[in-house]
Amino acid sequence: MIQKHISLPEELDQKIQERAKLLQESEERVIKELIEQGLKTSRPISLGESLRQLANLGIKGPSDLSQNIDKYLYEEDE
Repeated sequence: MIQKHISLPEELDQKIQERAKLLQESEERVIKELIEQGLKTSRPISLGESLRQLANLGIKGPSDLSQNIDKYLYEEDE
């Protein structure tokens, strides 16, 4: 077994303590189960997939953005 040392915000520690008490399990067991669940449900996504997801949001920008990029980046709004 590998030991890891991590720092948690107090709020997260409190939630772990509450869950451990509710389930009548050790905090260590609760943390292990939560990590296992998180690793099963989250999957790494590629840069291409990330860009596709952004494009699918349908956010529209100025129609002249490519021509006036410096204006939009460096000029202050009035």
